[in-house]
Amino acid sequence: MTETVAIPRAEYERLLQEVAELRRQVEELSSLMLPVKMLLERLPHLMADIQVFKVVAPLISMISIMDVADVNAMGAAMQGGVVCGSRALRQVAEEGAPRVGLLGLLKALRDPEVQKALGIALTVLRAMGPCLEDNLRQVSEKG
Repeated sequence: MTETVAIPRAEYERLLQEVAELRRQVEELSSLMLPVKMLLERLPHLMADIQVFKVVAPLISMISIMDVADVNAMGAAMQGGVVCGSRALRQVAEEGAPRVGLLGLLKALRDPEVQKALGIALTVLRAMGPCLEDNLRQVSEKG
C-alpha cells in the first residue's frame, strides 16, 4: 500500500535547492579529497622508502598525541603566547626596554604582573618536568 503526500510547491522547490546544494558540496569535497586519495594509494610505496618514513613517522605520531592532548588549552596557550608576546614586543619596540641588573630584577619581582607571569611559567614547568622525564625515559629505553 502506498500513500501520497502533498507538499506545497514552494517547500518542494526549497527541498530541491537544498539537494542541489548538497550535491554541489559533495562534488566539491570529492575534488578536494582527490589528492588525499592519491596519496593514500601511494602511501605503502612511499613508506617503503626509509627517508620518507623518517619524515612521516613523527607526523603520524602527532595524530595519536592529539587524542590525549587538551587541544583547547594548547590553542589558548598558543594564541595567548602569540598575541601577548606580540603586544609586549611592540611595546618594547616603541618604548625600548631598560637594562636590568640584580637590584632591578629584585624590584621587578615585587610587581604583581611579573609575579603572575612567573607563577604561570613555574606552574607549567613544574607540571612538565615529570612528564618530560617520563617521555625521555621511554625514548631512551626504546633506543
